Amino acid sequence: MTLRIATYNVRFGGASRKASIAAVLTSLAPDVVVLQEATDPSTVAWIGREVGLPYVVAMPGRSVAALSREPIETSWRELGRGREALEISLGNGLPRIFGMHLSAGLSQRGERRRRTEVARLLEHVQATGGPDRTMLVGDFNAISPGDGPLLKLLPMWIRILLRFDGGIRTEVMASLAAAGFTDGYRWMHADDPGFTMPAVEPSVRLDYFMLGSGVLPLLVSCEQQSKGAVSARASDHLAVVAEFDL
Repeated sequence: MTLRIATYNVRFGGASRKASIAAVLTSLAPDVVVLQEATDPSTVAWIGREVGLPYVVAMPGRSVAALSREPIETSWRELGRGREALEISLGNGLPRIFGMHLSAGLSQRGERRRRTEVARLLEHVQATGGPDRTMLVGDFNAISPGDGPLLKLLPMWIRILLRFDGGIRTEVMASLAAAGFTDGYRWMHADDPGFTMPAVEPSVRLDYFMLGSGVLPLLVSCEQQSKGAVSARASDHLAVVAEFDL
């Protein structure tokens, strides 16, 4: 059994770009999709119909949503003000998924908020079976140790902020690694930067598959969507899709 899972930040609900978003997802042929900034349930449902994923979980105002080819069970885990994770159970003993959208901001303040959100999630993960058969999927708004954005392509105001704020921080992703999760993309691509944002000319990687030790051996591939005209119209992020051999 092969399972394809995609993560995609659709930017500001995506209503005006839903046809392009659906085209991107159709090209990836996913079985499950975790969406971020998917705040409009009617748009999410429309995309699901277009892509052929009839099982939809979305709530007004909540950033994270899910689409699936087969029935799923879900529940919300509050991580902080305006931030939540969507826990997705695929059934039949398959790994569980936490759909993520952590707080934004490459500053020290942003990283501090993300540390709090991740700590709350990890507490729940440890209390409910641990990370072994768990994957964390989505837009983490964080930089992984050893990675680095192409600073020259970042807006000037971000470069100035980083200069006076102490530079790029990687504590959030390091804490996930310490808790037993492995970066799926980096596992498959040791040297490829894998940038996912902005879609027009990617210069930073914010979107991840973080895999528990029981999930990592199942990983067959993990790729970011190719940039191009459709992807540039659809969102400011590139989608990432991972395939698992179950």
